[in-house]
Amino acid sequence: MIEIAISIGVIGFALVAIIGILPRGMNVQQENRENTVVSQDAPYFMNAIRNGEMRTNGGILTNYVESITIVSTNSAGATLQTTYNNTALTGVPGNNCLTNDMAIIGYLSTPECDPRSISPYPGMTNNVTAIVRAMSGSALQQSGANAVMAFRYQMTVEIAPWNYATPGYATNVAASASTNYLNYMGYMAANLYEIRLRFAWPVLPNGSVGPNRLTYRSLVGSHLLITNVYGNNPNTYWYFFQPQTFLAATNS
Repeated sequence: MIEIAISIGVIGFALVAIIGILPRGMNVQQENRENTVVSQDAPYFMNAIRNGEMRTNGGILTNYVESITIVSTNSAGATLQTTYNNTALTGVPGNNCLTNDMAIIGYLSTPECDPRSISPYPGMTNNVTAIVRAMSGSALQQSGANAVMAFRYQMTVEIAPWNYATPGYATNVAASASTNYLNYMGYMAANLYEIRLRFAWPVLPNGSVGPNRLTYRSLVGSHLLITNVYGNNPNTYWYFFQPQTFLAATNS
């Protein structure tokens, strides 16, 4: 009996230790799964933006992108915030603009700044943020199903034109060399962009975002086409990269 009691005591101590470690192990497993899901989704969005895709595989993005928010700020600090909703996923009435992949990619490709955009916010900078349901992962969450349990993350898209500000060079060389240099730099600025996709997760039911972060970066050599979209907002634009099109030097 004494031996049995001692054995039960040892087993009890072991169970306490195992039970204490079990939640941590489950959390690590969940974090690894979420990191894997984001790592699988990121290349899809990166390639869709880089290629200026107006149609993806069967309009798949409309099943996962819940909303896109664009906050535009001008040099005086005035801001204009517009949120485009996918009513089919969110149930939010009005402004149901995310009904096809063309609209989704067009909004996600909005650059940080573009001199072609019109007033009332000239010289404005843009911040683009999307709330997305995981495209990878459990089959129960695919095609917009199981909204309560779906893993959601926040994706911030930053598209920055190449910056060539080197005034010292332009003023300290011969005029002909300076002109050629500026022409070349102007060509690069019009056709070279850096794309940064910043992911944060999970997006909780109250709208707050968890502590996990991941960033993807890429360069794209292409003309960024701007198109007018006169819908709910008369100053709305869609942007699409044109991989086979390049502009002439802007300073020639």
